[in-house]
Amino acid sequence: MSSKFKIVSKKNLYDGFFKMNEIVLKYKKYDGTWTNSISRELFGGAQVSAVLPYDPLKKEIILIQQFRPGTISKNLDNYLIEIVAGIIDEGETPEDAAKRECFEETGCVIKKLIPIQGYFPAPGSSESFYHLFLGETETFSGTRIMGLENENEDIKVQSFKSSKVREIMQKGKILNGLTLIALQWFFLNIKET
Repeated sequence: MSSKFKIVSKKNLYDGFFKMNEIVLKYKKYDGTWTNSISRELFGGAQVSAVLPYDPLKKEIILIQQFRPGTISKNLDNYLIEIVAGIIDEGETPEDAAKRECFEETGCVIKKLIPIQGYFPAPGSSESFYHLFLGETETFSGTRIMGLENENEDIKVQSFKSSKVREIMQKGKILNGLTLIALQWFFLNIKET
């Protein structure tokens, strides 16, 4: 299959916690002709592994809550309710990253990992790709504070009955897209009896 795009040039604009590149490219239109050159800024994009921790015996879901800098321009709670997620380390598989991140962020060990979906969260502006899993684990009572000190993580962790999580979601309290995708998949596919 021939390529449907041609990269004219690529230049690094920023290389910090995130990377930003300027790319000039052409792509093939549906009629077979090529576009003029277009210039776009793209975040270098993290390869992310995410897991929805679930206890099938207790019918409980583990959710985390942490501060997110991207929320500061909005008048809302800056501590978002989320599922576990993190960047895949070099040489690490998405599955191994999901298990590692779950233990780091919740203190829970994944017993069984079930693939949900891989997807691009923002392909118009980022090269990021997310690997999403359901992770069977054992939940716990109460609240934990977890996270890696060297990453300045301060993560509140709590187990909820899945019916309570549905209620939280339906009330519009979950504003993280990754979490919404995982929970919508869960409520469409996991039949609790």
